[in-house]
Amino acid sequence: MEIPALSSFSSGVNLDALPASEIETRLRDFFSGRIANPKPDDLIQSVNQLEQQFGDYKEFQFAKAAMLVQACDFAGARGILLDLVKQLPSDSRVLHRLAIADLNMGAAHEAQDVYLSALAAAPKSENLRREFAGLLRVMEAKKLYAGVDRKKHGLAAVCAIKNEGEDLLEWLHFHRLVGIDHFYLYDNGSTDDTRAVIESFPWPEMITYHFVEGEFGQMRAFSHAIDSYRNCAEWCAFIDADEYLFPTKAGNIKDVLAEVGPAPAVAVHWLNFGSNGHDARPAGLCVESFTRRAPDDFPDHFIMKSIVRPDTIVSYLHPHQSLVLGCYVQEDGTPVFPIGGRCTAPKRDKLVINHYYTKSRQQLLKKRERGRPLADGDPEKIRAMEFFTLRDRNDIEDATIQRFVPELKKLVQG
Repeated sequence: MEIPALSSFSSGVNLDALPASEIETRLRDFFSGRIANPKPDDLIQSVNQLEQQFGDYKEFQFAKAAMLVQACDFAGARGILLDLVKQLPSDSRVLHRLAIADLNMGAAHEAQDVYLSALAAAPKSENLRREFAGLLRVMEAKKLYAGVDRKKHGLAAVCAIKNEGEDLLEWLHFHRLVGIDHFYLYDNGSTDDTRAVIESFPWPEMITYHFVEGEFGQMRAFSHAIDSYRNCAEWCAFIDADEYLFPTKAGNIKDVLAEVGPAPAVAVHWLNFGSNGHDARPAGLCVESFTRRAPDDFPDHFIMKSIVRPDTIVSYLHPHQSLVLGCYVQEDGTPVFPIGGRCTAPKRDKLVINHYYTKSRQQLLKKRERGRPLADGDPEKIRAMEFFTLRDRNDIEDATIQRFVPELKKLVQG
């Protein structure tokens, strides 16, 4: 019987005629894309099918360790990687993967030693340097503030905004209603009434506002928040102004977070809402006007955002995910290893993010014209119109968020 992974790996080449070094190279090329793929099925299948013939090769062992990391078997991965380090003591790639396993196990001192070895092997690596520096900050803060509670807020939200004045007041009121205690807002040069909207919020002490001009961007905003406020809140949610984070059954987000124990970070998944057929911006609230969304298996629904204990953040990888000291969990406390801000089995029974990406057609066009938080001239700044229209899905009526509407209306109108 033909083995699919073997057939794909060999590509018609007589493997028996190749030297071991060439097979190692081919294994590395074969597995690299599978390791980076947020859907692990192909990696798992390939490892299982190739183990009998190639199990002793170092690149196969590296792929097997990556598979175990994705399955949150960090101890199993660590054992394999320690054996590989003995054979490849100067391979920064193996050392980095070992450091990631140590971090997910919460083993800070072990990760510190591995990072030092990795930097000795690859002294010019900015990623290694940044992660190592972040780990040292986390470790020093734990020593410095041992036994001292400096956290003023139970749950804060960090958000980068630009010309979001239309729905920002609703967004602020909504998130206060569901348990946000403080907002760290980074306004990247808004030219609409964003600032006036913020100043109209009845609880100004709940907002820390930064107005930044130029090519600041979301990543710099979030990184600044981590560096500046990592000891100010127990939890921080890193979300956008078109994202509404809420508990599906509980009255408060913090009630759900209390159930995950000492976990450093929680993955919360999107539901992508469409235009409901609106051409112009409707008169009502955003959450009551856009009630139809994409089906459950829509590709974007595997995307997650993070609620993180900020004092555990080693490095902010991108707007969806951090590298933390410890392991991410799902809403029910199940360990998970996100890749590229995606999880293979999203859970939305307790927490969810309604993502109002398109809103009405006119709002969609304004959003596209505004562009992404990237430098002027970046070819990715203005997305193709097809990117938006593919996300204008209105397949399912979803009223889960509507229980908050009566109180939210009073707050916004009052």
